[in-house]
Amino acid sequence: MRFRKILASAGIAALLLTSSVSFTSCTSKITEEQLAQLQELRRKEKSLNAEISTKQSEISKIEAEISARKSELKDCTDKADFVKQKMSQWPNVWPDYTPNK
Repeated sequence: MRFRKILASAGIAALLLTSSVSFTSCTSKITEEQLAQLQELRRKEKSLNAEISTKQSEISKIEAEISARKSELKDCTDKADFVKQKMSQWPNVWPDYTPNK
């Protein structure tokens, strides 16, 4: 009886060992071509990430320039509105001004 238990335990252990070896030997290995393709994809990824960073910094510069142009436009519009207002009051543009006669 004891011999059967030992034999059964040894059989189960052997079965587990052979099944684990067979499962690990069936795993797919990466080929040289796949490895080269993976390395190429990683190079492209680094290149694209660098390009994204460059474009983001360009976007920041362009947004700053747009903001400067908008402030120049607002200043110009304010000056044009001032001139239009004074032109609408012509010839009495400066009501508090009395010329020397």
